[in-house]
Amino acid sequence: METIPHQHSPIDTDRLRDWIARWIGASWIWHAKFLSGTETSATQALRPGPRVPRAMLKSAFPSLAEDVGTTTIEFDIEIDSHGVREDRVRGVAHTGEGLLGRPQARIRITNLGISSPLRDHENTGALAIFVFRPGPSTDSPKCRIWVCRNLVETDIADDLIGPVEPGIPVPWGH
Repeated sequence: METIPHQHSPIDTDRLRDWIARWIGASWIWHAKFLSGTETSATQALRPGPRVPRAMLKSAFPSLAEDVGTTTIEFDIEIDSHGVREDRVRGVAHTGEGLLGRPQARIRITNLGISSPLRDHENTGALAIFVFRPGPSTDSPKCRIWVCRNLVETDIADDLIGPVEPGIPVPWGH
């Protein structure tokens, strides 16, 4: 029996196009990466959660720039791809290996709900786009996220924001 590939409607793909167009021109800080098994809980890691370079977040979270010792921040996120809002997630200082095994200061996003798309092991390998609002504003949410739900969305993101290679996060913006 021949399998017929799922046809994605223009509405499905237009949502991502509109989302990128809305936030790319808003002077927000962008970060794109493929989610690892450690980040999504697929490996049963003790500390799941996506990791973002700390240096990139300094303009979004002034406390990271002012206080070298700051180890946690709290903020709200909106996972627009899945229609999920998570209040008071935590960003926890984390040192991991960067390119060529060099230590890299990162912020690990934790305190995610048990059903969060960022903790769903089915999203291991999915392209995730994080958009952080710069400045000290207290308006919510401080971070908007799109987790690509299929290869079509990944291809659209690739066309609109440029290529993202597995294991190599792509920051850009403000």
